[in-house]
Amino acid sequence: MNKKFLSAILFGALMVTSTGTFVSCKDYDDDIDEINGKIDKIETTLSELESKIGDKGVSSVTFDEKTGVLTVVDGTGSHTYTIKTTAPSVEKTVVTVDGKDLKVDGKVIGQLGDTVEVKDNELYVNGKATGIKVGKYAILENDADGMYTITLPDANGEMKTIKLPKATSGMMSVNVDDEKAIFTANTTASNPTGIAWGKADKAITWKGAKGNIAKGQLLLGRYTEGEVTVVPSSYNLGAQTLKLVASDGSAAPVTVTATANNDLIYGDRAASANGDWTVAITMDETVTADNIATAFATEVESQAKNVKYALSVNGDLVTGYEFVIDTDETAETTALAATKIKVGGVEGTDAATTASNPLTISNFKLGTNEIIIEDKDKDNADAHKVYDAYLEIGDIDKAGRYGVTVNGMKITAADKAAKQEIPFIVHILDVKGTETKQYINVTFVAATVEDEPIADQTYKLMPEKNFVIDLGNTFTGLTDEQADKVQGNITWATDGNFFKKDITKSNVTYYTDAACKKQVTDLSSAATIKTIKYAKIADSEIADAPKAGATKLTITLSDADAAGNEIKKVSANYTITLPSFDELAVVNTNALWNEAGTTLTARMGWSTNATLSLAKAYTVKDGVKGLAIDDIEYVATYTTNDGNVTELTVTNGKIENAGGLIVEKKVKYNTLAATASIELVTDIEDLTVSKDFTVTVKSIFEDAKIVYYKAGAAQSIATVGADNYIAPLTGAADKRTGLALVFNGKEIAVAGTDMAIDGIKLTTSDPSDATEVKVEYKNTDASKGTVVDPTGTAAGKDAKGVSITDMKSGEKGTLVVTFTDKNGVVTTSTIDYQYN
Repeated sequence: MNKKFLSAILFGALMVTSTGTFVSCKDYDDDIDEINGKIDKIETTLSELESKIGDKGVSSVTFDEKTGVLTVVDGTGSHTYTIKTTAPSVEKTVVTVDGKDLKVDGKVIGQLGDTVEVKDNELYVNGKATGIKVGKYAILENDADGMYTITLPDANGEMKTIKLPKATSGMMSVNVDDEKAIFTANTTASNPTGIAWGKADKAITWKGAKGNIAKGQLLLGRYTEGEVTVVPSSYNLGAQTLKLVASDGSAAPVTVTATANNDLIYGDRAASANGDWTVAITMDETVTADNIATAFATEVESQAKNVKYALSVNGDLVTGYEFVIDTDETAETTALAATKIKVGGVEGTDAATTASNPLTISNFKLGTNEIIIEDKDKDNADAHKVYDAYLEIGDIDKAGRYGVTVNGMKITAADKAAKQEIPFIVHILDVKGTETKQYINVTFVAATVEDEPIADQTYKLMPEKNFVIDLGNTFTGLTDEQADKVQGNITWATDGNFFKKDITKSNVTYYTDAACKKQVTDLSSAATIKTIKYAKIADSEIADAPKAGATKLTITLSDADAAGNEIKKVSANYTITLPSFDELAVVNTNALWNEAGTTLTARMGWSTNATLSLAKAYTVKDGVKGLAIDDIEYVATYTTNDGNVTELTVTNGKIENAGGLIVEKKVKYNTLAATASIELVTDIEDLTVSKDFTVTVKSIFEDAKIVYYKAGAAQSIATVGADNYIAPLTGAADKRTGLALVFNGKEIAVAGTDMAIDGIKLTTSDPSDATEVKVEYKNTDASKGTVVDPTGTAAGKDAKGVSITDMKSGEKGTLVVTFTDKNGVVTTSTIDYQYN
C-alpha cells in the first residue's frame, strides 16, 4: 500500500494534496517582474511565522495561486501571509513510498529515510541529483525527518529558508523499553515496592516547595520516570500533547511531560540528539489519599492488577499498552530513618538530628548546587519515602557575609565563600507526615578562575635542558592586592606528556630576564613577584616516559594555603622539538674519516679478545653544552656471507667481541653498518637523535709494507750490497736510500731487533698485546740466497739490516716479510732483491 512520504510545493503554484503529490513548475524568474503590493520584509515575516509555530506540529502547508496566500496549519489554527505574483502553468510530479522504496513515476530513486531536498532546480536524494527538474522556490515536506523546509525569496529577491516541525503524522515510531515503562518507587532497595504514599493525619505548616499540608492530604514519595526513543530523532516530543491511555480509552489521571535526554538545537527548537526522551508524570488533583491505591489499578479475578497504558501523542496512540503506574496498595506505616539515607553524599545519622553532631560535607561547589537525598545502600533505602525537603541556614550572619543563600534544596554560594564552612539544617518530610532533621556543616571548595592563555612556545631539546618559559604578563599584570595575596602559592601542572603532571615547587625558579641571570627569590613580596617574567623548570621534572610534541603547562596563583582560592591561572602549549644529530656532534678530525665524513676507518685492538673502538668517531660540536664525548653511543652490525646480520656489543664505544670479523687470519668482514646516537633523555628511544655511518675495519698492522728507496724514490728491486746486506733506510726526503718499513703514514729503517713504529713494537716472538707484532723474514723458494734476520739494535749502533747470504753477482730473489698481530691476523709484504 502506498502512503504519503513527501511533497514539495513550488513557489508559483504551491499545492499539497492528501495523495502525497509533489507539485512543481519550471523556473519562471523572467516572468516574475516584481512582487506586487507592499511586503514588509518577507524575511522578517518568515521568521515571525517560524516563531509563531515554535514547537507545535504543522499539519499542512498550502498555497492558493489565485490569491497568493500561503497557509500553514498547526494545532492552534491557521497562520498566513500573502505573496502577490503571476503564477505560470503547473506540471505535477507524484512522489510516493512503496514499502521501503522512494519512487517518482514508478521509478525507485531512494529508500525510506533518505535525505530528500531541492537545490539547483533539481530533486536530490542523499546529496545526489536525481535528474528530476523542479523550481527553486519550494516547500519541502519530508516525513523522514519530520520537518517542512520552506524556501522563498525575500524582498530583495534573495532566498530565505525556514524549517517547521511536522505534526504527529510525521513521527515514524516510538520505542519503549519494558524496564523503562514503569512508574514506581525511586529506590535502590533490593526488594522495591510501589510508589510510597501516606495521608496527613493533621495540618502541617511547611516551608518547603510544596507548601503547607492540609489534614487528610495525599503525600506522595519519590517515583521513577519512563524512557522512550523517538524515530526520527528530530521529532520534538516535548512540544506535543501527551497522555497515558488505557485500553478502554480512559486517560490516566496524570499530566505527562517529555524532556530530551540530550539537547540538540534545531533552529530555536530543542529536540533530542539521539531520539531519547524522559517521560515524567504528575498525578492530578483527582488522585487522593482515599483512591490512590486503586486509581491506576483494576480488579481481575478478585485481584488488583495495574492498568497498562499506551502513550498518546496529540490524540494518536504511538505505543502499545506498556506503561504501568505502580503504587503501594496501602499507606506507608514506617517513618523515614536518617540512618537509611545519604545527605549530600554523606551517610545520615541519628546523632545529626541535633546541632551538636552535624554531618560534614566537604568540597561543595561554589555557584548554585543541590544537596541530594539518596539511599544509603540497597539494604538501607528510605529516600523514596521523601515527600519534600528544604534547607535552612544555620548561621544567617556568616552566610550573609559570604554571599550564601538557599532555595529549597539548592545552595547558592558566591566566590567569597570559598573554603568557608557554613552550617545548615536539612528538613525532610516523609509520606507519613513525619519530619526528620539532619544538621550539616558544608565547606565550600576554593574559588577558581578561568584559564587565561599565554603565548605558545617551542623548545628544542638540547642536552643542557634549559627549560625556560616566557610567562608574559602572568605576574607583571597582577594588581598589588593580587600579588600581595600570592605569597609564593604558585603551582605548576601539566598534561604529563613531557613533564611530570605535578611539578615540585622547589624545582621551578623565577627570573626577570630571558637569559635567566637575574633570579627572583623573594616570592613573599608583592613588589618582587610583579617583576617575574620568566621561569625555568629543572630537568628532574621530566616525566618517566616523556614524549616530544606539545605539552600543556598550567600555572595557578592562589592565596594563602589555608584558603587556596585561585587568583590567576594561565596555560600555554610548550612544544618540545628535537635537534638533529649534526647540531650536537661532528666527526672527530683525529679519526680516520673519508672526505665526505660518511666512512670511518678503525683499527682493531685486543683486550681478552679482538676489540674495535668507535669511541672517538664523533666529538661534541663547539658551543653545545651539557654533552660530553662519552655521551655519544654507538651500535654496529656486520653481514655474513649467508646474509645474516650480526650485531656487535658496543660498550662505552668499544666493541669487545670483534673476533667474529676474523676468518683464517684475515679480517674477512671488514665493513660495519654503524649508528651514533645521543640520548637527550636517558633510556627514552623517542627522544634520541642518531646518525648512520660506515666503518671500514682494519687489523692492528694492516697496510704495513717494506719499501726500498733510492734517491728518495721507491724502487721495485732492492739492492743486496757486497757485504750481503740490504742497507737500512738513511737520509730524508729525496735523499732517502735503503730498506724501510712504512705504516700509518710513518716509516722507519729495517735495521735491527728494536724496531717500533706508530706505537707498535716489532718482536721475533709472539705478541703479548695489541702493541706488539711478530715479524718474520724469509724468501721465496725460487729465490737465490739465504735470508738472515736483522741483528743488533739501533741504540747499540750495530744494526745493519736484513742480510742475504750465499749470492753471486746478478742473482735475484724475493724477500717476504710477515707480520702477525695479537689477534692472529697476518699481514705480508714482499720486495724483489738483486745481488750487486
